[in-house]
Order: sequence, then C-alpha cells, then structure tokens
Amino acid sequence: MAIDPNLKHVHSALKQKFQGKKLIFGQGLIGSKVVFVNDIPGTAEDGENKPITGASEKYLNKLLRGLGIDKKKVYITNVVKYFPSNHNLTPKEIKAHLPFLKEEIKSVGPSVVVTLGTAALNGIGMRQPLDNIHGRIFNLGSYELLPTFHPAHALKDDQVKIHLETDLAKLKTLLKKPA
Repeated sequence: MAIDPNLKHVHSALKQKFQGKKLIFGQGLIGSKVVFVNDIPGTAEDGENKPITGASEKYLNKLLRGLGIDKKKVYITNVVKYFPSNHNLTPKEIKAHLPFLKEEIKSVGPSVVVTLGTAALNGIGMRQPLDNIHGRIFNLGSYELLPTFHPAHALKDDQVKIHLETDLAKLKTLLKKPA
C-alpha cells in the first residue's frame, strides 16, 4: 500500500525514532472529519498490522453504522505506533509519541478527534481521569476532542457500554457543525 503524501514525513520520522519496532500506522481517509485515537496496540493489532481489530473493531463499526457514519470515511490510529511486547509503557514512553500523533492528526485535518480509552486520552495530552470527562467536548484549536471509553472495555462492562454509546451519539452533532 502506498503512503499518502500528507503522512509520508510522519511515517519517515517514526521509522527513524523507533528503529527496530514493527510500526502500526493509522488507516482510513485522509481529510476525514473524524479521527479515532485508539489505545496502545495489542497482540491482535500487531498480528494484523491494524490500529484496531477483533471484537473491538466490530463493535466500533456497529456503533458507526448506527450513527450513519461510513467506516470508510473515518481515520483511525493508535496513540503509540507499536505493540510493546516486553513491558507496559511508561507515561514518558507514551509522551514520546505525542509529536508524531499531533502531526498525524494535523495531516488528516479532522474537525473531531475521539480518544478511545485512558492511554489515548493521556497520549493526546489530557491528564484528567477518563471517568470524569468522558463525553465532554473540548476545543483543542483546530478540532474538537471527544474522549470516551475503548470498545473492548465496553464489551466487558454494561455501564461502560452505555457511556460509550451515549458519548459517541454526540459525534453526529459535532460532525454537522460548520468547520
């Protein structure tokens, strides 16, 4: 697959910074109105070289269909671009990815960024507990931020599932706002 020219410099910088790591790049529509920032990739994402897979991907796609959003018209990425196979990443290691994530978001040019999970929220630079701010909308200059829970968490907890669905329902309204 060819690299989009808008992201070529981001991919190149990531490869240079994280040499020796199998990188998992974002996928989707450049110019999308919405970017989903997923947590740190797991073994399944590493194996399939995709930012989100399995039951989480299926559930997210179902929620998007319910909102009338074509999954082919969104962009999804991870806060960290590789699976950390030997340890849990420290906040400092996650923070090392922030410049790349910011540049990736800027290259896509969304009006809304949705963080899926605590690591994604922290990785984008927000330090508040997700439980306290999920579903709230924050203006971060060039885009609105909508933090919510990761689909995997929602599939294990009915209360979180309700929160995720309620939070994402706001996405439809946000996408209708003029740029």
